[in-house]
Amino acid sequence: MVNIYSNFLSPIDDYSDLPFRLLCQKYGAVATCVPLVNSTAIFRDQKNLRMVDAHEDERNIGVQLVGNIPQEIGLATRVIIERFPFVKWINLNCGCPSVRTMHCGGGSAMLAHPQKILDAIAQMQSNSQGTPISVKMRLKDNIQTTISIAKSIEAAGADFLILHGRTAGAGYSGKCDWEAIKQVKENISIPLVGNGDLQSEAEGRVKVDRGYCDSFMIARSAMSNPKVFCNESVGLSERWRLLDEYNAMHQKYLGETPAKKLKLKAIQFMNTIPNAALLRNKIASAKTVEQIFEIRKED
Repeated sequence: MVNIYSNFLSPIDDYSDLPFRLLCQKYGAVATCVPLVNSTAIFRDQKNLRMVDAHEDERNIGVQLVGNIPQEIGLATRVIIERFPFVKWINLNCGCPSVRTMHCGGGSAMLAHPQKILDAIAQMQSNSQGTPISVKMRLKDNIQTTISIAKSIEAAGADFLILHGRTAGAGYSGKCDWEAIKQVKENISIPLVGNGDLQSEAEGRVKVDRGYCDSFMIARSAMSNPKVFCNESVGLSERWRLLDEYNAMHQKYLGETPAKKLKLKAIQFMNTIPNAALLRNKIASAKTVEQIFEIRKED
């Protein structure tokens, strides 16, 4: 059985880029993942490997594939491992609930075709050169169907399973069903990573200690506070400092930070603080990186 990482930063589409992943790792994220790399795009043209922004400075970095053609998913696995030998694990996305992803047959749409998932796992394992393979999925409408799919994923050769405790139809509304996650864990032998609504590393650790999962993944809480992995709450001045760090990491690894990208991070970083709406509106109106940081002087 593969040794599972103690915690994960969730792969977040259009958000968890290289500088953000490195920032979260600086403050306690043990494993991170490049989100939603399209296997069909890589199959058609390996120039599309530019979507994989993994870097050897990252610890325990994974790459998440999205697609619905097992042979293409298998080829993408092989190409990524050969091009990025420092990648530690590959994930098959069967959990994204976005219309864009599901319309193409990927993400949560794969749960309607379990045999495709199993065929994809087989293709990934045959091309993985020993690199661990995982699947990220959501709950089905009833627990027995969820358990059945999870057990078949294990039997197909996945090394670990990541389970978000909501159905695809629920999106991100309502509460994560951790009791369902626990039931799945009790019915499989491979490690299970629980995902959904965790507000801190300590909260995730409690879930592990109480037998809900073997490890855990944090997503939305990390978007506004990369220090969630070291259980540190952050005020306004510290959030600006974290934005400085993100900007510096972007400049170091990727070059000058586009204003649009920094604006997205700034709006999220300033979430949940007093008068957040006013501050976020100011950031949204900024046109340049300099204008974004000028707002700090006004507060």
